[in-house]
Amino acid sequence: MIIIGVNMKTQTFLLAFALVAMLASAAGATTVYDNALSLANVSVSPNPVVAGGNATISFQLYNSYDFWLYGTNLQPTGSYPLLNVSPLGDRIIGVVNPGFNSTHYTYKIAIHNTTPSGVYTLGIGATYTVYAATGTVVAASSMPVSFYVQNRPMIKVSPASPQPSTLYAGYNQTLSLLVQNTGYGDARNLSVTVSGGQGLNLLSSVTTFFISNLTQGSTANEPITVSAQSSGSPYLLANITYYSSKLNQRYSSTQRINLSVAPSAQFSVSSAGTSPGVSSTDVPVSFKLTNIGTSPASELQLNLQTSFPITPVASTAYVNALQPGESTNVTFLVNIDNNGVPGNYPVTLYEQWKQPSGAINQQFTGSNNYYVEVGRAGSGTSSIIAYAIVVIVVAVAGSFAYKRFAAKGKKKHDKKA
Repeated sequence: MIIIGVNMKTQTFLLAFALVAMLASAAGATTVYDNALSLANVSVSPNPVVAGGNATISFQLYNSYDFWLYGTNLQPTGSYPLLNVSPLGDRIIGVVNPGFNSTHYTYKIAIHNTTPSGVYTLGIGATYTVYAATGTVVAASSMPVSFYVQNRPMIKVSPASPQPSTLYAGYNQTLSLLVQNTGYGDARNLSVTVSGGQGLNLLSSVTTFFISNLTQGSTANEPITVSAQSSGSPYLLANITYYSSKLNQRYSSTQRINLSVAPSAQFSVSSAGTSPGVSSTDVPVSFKLTNIGTSPASELQLNLQTSFPITPVASTAYVNALQPGESTNVTFLVNIDNNGVPGNYPVTLYEQWKQPSGAINQQFTGSNNYYVEVGRAGSGTSSIIAYAIVVIVVAVAGSFAYKRFAAKGKKKHDKKA
């Protein structure tokens, strides 16, 4: 640009003024084509949008200008917790004709379950190119979509204690389930129905729990009785239904509750001796104890409990260790009441032991029900004689000094008599 007939100061001023005018003109050319696009036939589903689910936004475009838009690019924009959680990429749609365009566009946005209730706005931004008289111009449109998000309670069911500290193969055990409301708002009329999964039997007579109101962040403990057939990773299934705090929304889900079952010793009991008779005293009753489990048992302590007419005299026994598949005989001494009658009488053998799969110093317990056959009076003599013979054999195998000690003891007894 050449300016004639003015001094240098004036020339500088005029140059600055011309530059500002050119910039203003350029800016004005850009903004003329902004906001050419708007949304038409907008729908948001579901209505209301539920936190923890998806918001599906569908719309068409309307070009309010009488010229074509080229290289149109759609870009959703939004603040936390919408697009920060579920970002969406650009979508190049190309040419947009003047007026209404019939093409439908859809965006699906994941709404995080921690999103509080409220109105949220998603901006659908568009950039495009316009071929104007002054040249190619890049312009933009901003098209907001607002929708309401309703937060919801979220129910989670899990074991109340770490596994496998309470579950061992082959035993009936009580498992405590922790029911938690980890979402927003109260869960009303909550129902949890538990069923057994692979490798796990549910033994509880009550398998459905009803909680009228579980407030946000609160928990409830529900006990069930289960039995695991073998060690491994069995599971339970929990079918859950509940309502929102205003009872206007119903939610349901099925959750898999994974458990861990550790190997364990397990015992079977069978008879291993003759039957005592009525009126017998200090007679032995023996049982064959077999470890049918999958873990060694150590420091095994046994206790015999009986009912009339059997009375224990020596009711405890001890086994140092019993490997899986290994058997041993244990013997107890009992009396048979004079008023008893022959027959089979139930007894219970209680076991207490330690095993490698347990925690340090953890004691395991179990019990087996069996029976003792009581015969006629005097029928137990053979077992008493057999027991005496065993004692005599052991005495003969002992040292001579032991015999002398036994003889002295007998003389003293005779003198006292």
